[in-house]
Amino acid sequence: MWIRGCLCAAMLLMVGCESGKEGAQGPQGERGAAGPAGAQGPQGERGAPGEPGRCNDLVFVDATGHVAAPVCAPYIVDAQGYIWKINRETGSFAVEDGSGESPYDTNDLTSLVSFESEDCSGQGYVEIFLVPPRMPFIAHGKYRVRPDSSTSSQRTFRSRWGDDGTCDAYHGAPSEIAFPLPPEQELTPPTAFQGPLHIERRQ
Repeated sequence: MWIRGCLCAAMLLMVGCESGKEGAQGPQGERGAAGPAGAQGPQGERGAPGEPGRCNDLVFVDATGHVAAPVCAPYIVDAQGYIWKINRETGSFAVEDGSGESPYDTNDLTSLVSFESEDCSGQGYVEIFLVPPRMPFIAHGKYRVRPDSSTSSQRTFRSRWGDDGTCDAYHGAPSEIAFPLPPEQELTPPTAFQGPLHIERRQ
């Protein structure tokens, strides 16, 4: 009897130790706070260059119907890399003074050349220091081009060329900002357009 009772007790203990069935999954908890930002990745490759602007398809056209240049860039660049600005009234070429205007005709910058000497000897200087490099101009009957490295500086002058190239002495000694007069060059300007130029939209 005692053995049978022990067996019954052992069976009861075994049944009570069995694991129950898995319950249903509980609801999802709230989302935790975002962690700190990671380190910045390496810079990507440079993209392809975009198409050049076309000035909204607006161009200057001369009196014969030939397209001269885009409205936003009224220049001709020759094979030597020299820049010629188109005079919208005449269709020929003019010197730009840096402000975007062209008040100076390339036929005469002679009277803007001054000297530190009293007899127009030595190095001459162009007083209109806003003439940009690579833009040809005429002084004393010859084309000249300001080099890229030619800087302007304050100078005291005692003589200057007249319109005809003769030497005129200054009364007093004016101080002006100027750049050195470049050497003479043999240049042929591009073929001029027939002015006046007008604006058209062309694609």
